[in-house]
Amino acid sequence: MASAQQPVSTQLVQLAPTIAEHHATFSKGYQEFFGSVFDHEALEPKTRAAVALCAALMQDREETVRSFLAAAKKLGLKNEEIGQIAGIVEAMKLDALQRPAVQAVAAAAKKANTCC
Repeated sequence: MASAQQPVSTQLVQLAPTIAEHHATFSKGYQEFFGSVFDHEALEPKTRAAVALCAALMQDREETVRSFLAAAKKLGLKNEEIGQIAGIVEAMKLDALQRPAVQAVAAAAKKANTCC
């Protein structure tokens, strides 16, 4: 039975028929969108694989990363390229983490420099 392979949340959605119907419509639409994005030929397959791997790394979901990493390797991405992609992602993650702290320090300094 196919439902045994579905996530628990998807199985539980089936308990509410109206929501289940909308979920099925959403899922089908998402799958069509995903397919059209990955089947589109504006990017070369190797470049598309690099971008997908980058996005998967940003999500930080191991299963997704493994899937896109395997596809990237299959399409010819070399270890050095994969390492650079991972480095770019880590730099962006660190930048995102540091940005609020830097902004808070700047705001505190501005407030401290005002008089009256």
